[in-house]
Amino acid sequence: MVGKLQQLLFSDVSLLRKYAGGDTAAFDMLFRRHKDALFNFLFRSLPNHAIVEEIAQETWLTVIQQAAAYKPDAAFRTWLFTIARNKLIDHQRRRVNNTPNADDELLAAIRSQDLPAEDQTLLRQLLDALDKLPNDQREAFVLQQEGFSNKQIARITGVGDETVKSRLRYARTATRSRLGVAS
Repeated sequence: MVGKLQQLLFSDVSLLRKYAGGDTAAFDMLFRRHKDALFNFLFRSLPNHAIVEEIAQETWLTVIQQAAAYKPDAAFRTWLFTIARNKLIDHQRRRVNNTPNADDELLAAIRSQDLPAEDQTLLRQLLDALDKLPNDQREAFVLQQEGFSNKQIARITGVGDETVKSRLRYARTATRSRLGVAS
C-alpha cells in the first residue's frame, strides 16, 4: 500500500531527480511504472522477445547514465520512448537483412491467449497488415496505441505534427485496405 501511495505522490521527474541524487528506490519505482509500456512498444515494433529485452535493457541503462543530465523540457515518458526508439533504429541499422518478418514467438503468444480461432485469425491478419506498413507508419501507429498524442509522437520521432498525422492516416488506410474493411 505504501509503495502505491508513493508512486502516486512522486512525478517521473521527481523520481529521476531522486535517483540522480542516489535514491535507488526512486529508480525502481520509475522502472516499474514504465517497463511494461516500453516493452509493449518495442515488441510491437520488433516482435522478437530476446532482442526487445536487450533493447529495453540498453534503454534503461541510458536512462541511468543520463539521469543527472536530464532536463525536463519533455515528459519523462516521451524522453524514455525517444531513447528506446533510437536504440531500436540502431539495432535495425545493424541488421544485415532489414526486412520485417513475423516472429514465431509472436504467433505462440497469440495462440496462448486462449482466444477463439476466429479472433486469432483476425489478430494475425491485423499483425500481418501492420507488418507490411513502412517503418515510419508502423512506428507512429504503435506509439499512438501506447497512448501518445500526435505532438508527443512528433517529438519522439523527430518529425512535424502534420507528418505524424499523415503517417497515421496512411497507416489506417493501408491497414483497412489489407483487412478488406471499408473506410
